[in-house]
Amino acid sequence: MSLTILNDPFSSDAITSISPLHVNADTVWDGFRLNKSLNSGLLRLNETKSESLPLFKSDILQLNLEDVPLPDLSSAPSISSSGTESEPEHDIQRDHEDDEAANIWILPDVIEKKAINKLLTWDTFLNRRHAELPSGYISEAGPRTFAAIVAAKSSTVGVKNVKSDVLLNAFFELGMGRSSALFDWNEQEHRFTRKLETFTAKGYSAHLLQDLFETTARVGTYSKALAETFQGSADLSSPCRVAFLAASRAALHAIHVHLETSRPAIKSLLQLKAIISKVEGLVTTLKQCNDAVQVCKTDDDLLSAVTRGAATASSSYPGVEEVLQSMFARTCRPLLEQLSSEIGLSTPGQAGDDGLSLGMTSPNEQVWNTVFHRDVSGTISETRQSLSLLKLYAPDCPVLVNSEYRQSSLSTLEIVYTINALSSLQARSAAYEDARSSLLTSAKSSTTTSLLVTPASDSFGLDGPDPVQFSSDDPFQLDLDFFAPGRILLGETEQDELQERVMCCLESSELDDTPFQVDIEQALPLSVTPLISAQHRILSYAVLELLFQEYNLIEHINMQRHFHFLSNASFSSRLGIALFDPDQRTGDTQRRTGGATGLRLQSRDTWPPASSELRLVLMGILSDSLVSSTDRSVEDSISFAIRDMSSDELEKCRDVDSIHALDFLRLQYKPPDDVLGTVLTPDALEKYDRVFQLLLRILRVHKLTQSMLRESEATDHQVVFEMHHFITTLADYCHNTAIELHWRKFEDVLRNVKAHLANKDYDNTLRMVKSQDYLRVLHERTLDSILHGLFLKKRESSVRRLLDEILSTILLFAAHRRQTHNADDTADGFMVKRKELQARFRDQVKRFMDALGSQSQAEAPSMHQGFAGQDLTNNDVNLPEYLLLRLDMSGYWTRKSHGRGISYVDL
Repeated sequence: MSLTILNDPFSSDAITSISPLHVNADTVWDGFRLNKSLNSGLLRLNETKSESLPLFKSDILQLNLEDVPLPDLSSAPSISSSGTESEPEHDIQRDHEDDEAANIWILPDVIEKKAINKLLTWDTFLNRRHAELPSGYISEAGPRTFAAIVAAKSSTVGVKNVKSDVLLNAFFELGMGRSSALFDWNEQEHRFTRKLETFTAKGYSAHLLQDLFETTARVGTYSKALAETFQGSADLSSPCRVAFLAASRAALHAIHVHLETSRPAIKSLLQLKAIISKVEGLVTTLKQCNDAVQVCKTDDDLLSAVTRGAATASSSYPGVEEVLQSMFARTCRPLLEQLSSEIGLSTPGQAGDDGLSLGMTSPNEQVWNTVFHRDVSGTISETRQSLSLLKLYAPDCPVLVNSEYRQSSLSTLEIVYTINALSSLQARSAAYEDARSSLLTSAKSSTTTSLLVTPASDSFGLDGPDPVQFSSDDPFQLDLDFFAPGRILLGETEQDELQERVMCCLESSELDDTPFQVDIEQALPLSVTPLISAQHRILSYAVLELLFQEYNLIEHINMQRHFHFLSNASFSSRLGIALFDPDQRTGDTQRRTGGATGLRLQSRDTWPPASSELRLVLMGILSDSLVSSTDRSVEDSISFAIRDMSSDELEKCRDVDSIHALDFLRLQYKPPDDVLGTVLTPDALEKYDRVFQLLLRILRVHKLTQSMLRESEATDHQVVFEMHHFITTLADYCHNTAIELHWRKFEDVLRNVKAHLANKDYDNTLRMVKSQDYLRVLHERTLDSILHGLFLKKRESSVRRLLDEILSTILLFAAHRRQTHNADDTADGFMVKRKELQARFRDQVKRFMDALGSQSQAEAPSMHQGFAGQDLTNNDVNLPEYLLLRLDMSGYWTRKSHGRGISYVDL
């Protein structure tokens, strides 16, 4: 093998020509020594036969050589001298072809390539003499070619050819809402019009220009209309309207800033159209919202219109939702600031303005009722009332002192739109409540002092750099951290959030679909409810402390029970004697002779008595019953009074034997201050008066049956005993069951709340009674339950009417007995009348018991639950069946048809 072949890297001769391998036979393993057969020294095949392979026969392809003709060999080929001479040349050519076939990997460019000593760099890579082939696409041929093709298909007569840069500038000015060389503002039609009917530019079609004109003209028209709205707004009395217009103006200004910033980068109408298309959605949304706001008269209508417009725009123009959220937050900011001032989260904005006075209605009351749920608006009203009470009656309350010291970001109402942000607001509200409640539960500890002298950011654990404050302690001391990068100088404001959102909406190509978004309609109530609830709880606890510890609410409520419910034994006994005992002297006699006085209802010729006599007889009883009270305000707050009645009702009072004879008399209670008035409301006092009126009637009839029982005769002893048993059972039911059953539970709540307040237990106090309004509702519900048990509610009117008839019959029977003392007892007329009244009484009692049975069946489910093991303090006890059982315990009225009467054993 030659040296040239070995040095040639593309030659294959070294592979095809392999020298023989000379191996010594002694070194070969016996296993590979095969002596011309398959048997070796180690490997052998048993029973092998050396036979030839069978011939291959194919059923499909067969070669039949018998049919192939052989060449004719009869004539020998001629041999010339020329052929002999050319034979060496043919051999040389054949050898050359064989060499080329063998050296197929040898390329001429590689073998014949000349060495290049020139340095290869990118500077020498570019061939400046290279000419690119012309493109076959019209879009790459240039604007002239495109214009020529467009002109060939349409008429160009009267069409003005405008330069591209002039046309681009005109469309940009149109999008900004300004006139230009090609477009002008038509004041009459309130739209932009063309100064040239038809025009064109090289590289743009008429369809593109028309489409761009419509879009850009719409944006420019809306922008100019919005600008005119901002300048011509006359009704600026509503803070929300002013805030919305300011937010709209800021958003439009941000849009124009974006367009002006993008102006140098716009080189073609297609780029301008892409930018204007994004601007169109935002400007259209602003125009729609402003049109909706212009027709609104109140702030609640304005907020509703903005929320509806935002909901519609979010579905029509994706991407503008964040801008609308920021605008809605700015619109609500004046209302939130006013709300924060009303409920004590921030100090009033004007000097000398202490917020709303007690009893005043907030000017935004209608807004809260419309925007918020009924529970939230009620919480706002209660919080505002609590703040007014504390400012009037407890101005030194720690909560008020600290709330006016410095405003904290923890007590700032704001609107957020994500679940994570709502969770953060909830945590901030909890931190605010913990900090403020510590002022109430440890008002005399060092915590209060530290909170008052420590900045809110330190006390509440706020993070972030504080603005630079200049200390007045040492004016010559240099603050070395003044120029620190993290310090925020006074007067330096952060970038406008609304402008950031507008820029993000116009510049971002992808929609930022943040998960767990909150609808804009629900964002406001969900954002402000946590902080409002925290403030409501804090102020409610302070008012509850005021009620129970300073103004002795429990004693005033117990006074209502003692006198209106006649639970004071001394007062009830003396009142009965003064009104119904015939042996008492009148008021005029007492002036002359002294001694006990009374009105002697059943022994007077004229009724009702004069107001002076009434005051003389009854006020002494009330004053003597209040001697044990240590609070002077309790004694001065209650008195007897004449009820306001119509002429018909006064006429009924003139009849001494009528059940209405004492309806003119009432107990009048006036809360000594507004703090107690939050619980002892006029509605509650009216319910107390209804109970007092019924109990006074029962007391009168009970005194009357007692006197009749002592003076009873054999002829009427049984019916008098029946009357006395009925009225005694009814009185016991009223005092010991209907009233005591429900009052006991209410009294336990009051006792527990007072104990928690004494222990400064903030959480358990509010767990028992959430606020003074909750206590008022609990008080009124207790009275409603008592009215239900005494059949004084509207749905028990049939039972109450039968009871009045029974009491009237007893009074008529007593009057008839008094008349018989002056006449012949054996007179037929008197006996018939007496028997008639006896039969009427018994019939009325039976009908009353039937009505109780019907009433008890309506309350049967609660009755079965009550007597199945539940405590009698449960409000679901079936009281009508309980009274029915008491009246007919021995089955007297059910066995009346058998002739058996009632006895002492039956009682």
